[in-house]
Amino acid sequence: MAVMALAKVTDMRHTEPGFDLSRITTLSVDGDDTLWDFRSAMEHSLTLTLQQLRVIVANDATRRLTVQKMMEIRDCVAKEVGDAISLDEIRYRAFSRTLEYVGAPSQEVAGELFRFYMDRRLAGTRPYTDVPAALESLATRYRIGLISNGNSKPVLSRLPVKFDFAVFAQDCGYAKPDPRIFEFALAAGGCKPEEVIHVGDSLNDDVSGANNIGLTSVWLNRRGYSNQTEITPDIEIRNLNDLVAILLD
Repeated sequence: MAVMALAKVTDMRHTEPGFDLSRITTLSVDGDDTLWDFRSAMEHSLTLTLQQLRVIVANDATRRLTVQKMMEIRDCVAKEVGDAISLDEIRYRAFSRTLEYVGAPSQEVAGELFRFYMDRRLAGTRPYTDVPAALESLATRYRIGLISNGNSKPVLSRLPVKFDFAVFAQDCGYAKPDPRIFEFALAAGGCKPEEVIHVGDSLNDDVSGANNIGLTSVWLNRRGYSNQTEITPDIEIRNLNDLVAILLD
């Protein structure tokens, strides 16, 4: 599907069968890279952690090590374990394997790097500039909930609204797009699928997951990517101000 202009999206809500925003009582949102810039915070924190590793283990291997390689090691660990363990444990194991990769295996140092990284990542994660005011506006009419595959729970305290419910994959045991995490959120929010709009940056996790359980799906496409998949969002926006315009104007 080609990227849709906001004007087209606004028209679509009047013409698509069953597409009735008047039923909506609840807005559920993703966290990482939807409400806050997770990737930038993650990459910056890994850069600082790599610098720390080079102080602890000063050898040729750590001097050659890159943040990209550390990310690849983490992704490899995540692929191996799937949903069997928490994101915190995946990150810890990734640091443990990174130390093996540079020839200095140590569970103690892996724990030290994990704590160093998490402290800086959580401290450095900030909401996107459009988010605070948009959430405040949306909260005047809708209940707001969070459905996240991430582990950035402390960042919620930096947002101006109190969430009516917050569901994290590592707490409930299911990750988006699994319908069970959405069912868990519906139960937590006391709402029906047709009453909920779900907003997220991931076509696979957020849009497909929402579509499959009957929520109105919103793709938050901040960078204006072309949709090269067969996943079709009900609404596409570039920032949360677009959603305010659609729902409140």
